[in-house]
Amino acid sequence: MKIQLPDKFDLNHPERYFLIIEVHPIQFCFLLYDPQDDFSFFYRIPENEQPNAFARFQNVFFDNEFFTLPFKKVYIINYTPIFTYVPTPLFEEKDKKEYMKFHFIGQPGKILCQNLQKPPVSILHGMPEEIYDFFHRSFEHIHIVHHTAPLIRYFRNKIQLENWNRMIVNKQGKYLDILCFSHADFLLGNHFICLQPADALCYTLFVWRQMQFNQLKDFIYVMGDKTDLIRQLQIYIQNIIPVDLTPDIPFEMTALTLCE
Repeated sequence: MKIQLPDKFDLNHPERYFLIIEVHPIQFCFLLYDPQDDFSFFYRIPENEQPNAFARFQNVFFDNEFFTLPFKKVYIINYTPIFTYVPTPLFEEKDKKEYMKFHFIGQPGKILCQNLQKPPVSILHGMPEEIYDFFHRSFEHIHIVHHTAPLIRYFRNKIQLENWNRMIVNKQGKYLDILCFSHADFLLGNHFICLQPADALCYTLFVWRQMQFNQLKDFIYVMGDKTDLIRQLQIYIQNIIPVDLTPDIPFEMTALTLCE
């Protein structure tokens, strides 16, 4: 499957651009971005007849030579529910397998670690070995990040309320991520799979109650597939803020560009 890039992308100078690829359980997608022009995005979900997301992306990758150009940076966003957070002062690299074994049954694949400085938290996340090997064979230099890392960095740095707590809710189809902050402190992060229409509301209100957030004073930011969820949350919570960075592009991808 050949992909035609817009004329505004000058591939004679690939060193200008960021390539961001999201590894997703259902579908891989990619974003080409010019950091010198905040409005230069090219987002695409490749499609062909291969039976799984990785096989579909491989076909598209080999059909399009531009993927292997020497871009300024290449990011791989690992969208996976197989992850856990560990406070960085408590984290030891040698113990990462034990941390993952404690939380997950079976082999999580390649165990990756991403250390955030602010807040000081380490994200351990698993990636299938064949996918990890493919990207390391295909690109000379890559940066693999967990899908919640750009959200944590963006909301920790961009939005800090002096007196109130805040919850971040990112819904993509049946997948739901919830992150909680108090001022600049990261309190909690979790990932849920919503099999029923009401599940996203139930999970959000459950975490809100567990965190003992205030329905009248604290804030909730909602993004992704948010219309129905916001309508339902308005019955229970006063301060609901819809967030759109770039419509139709997954929030974590555009948040990553803004955190550069």
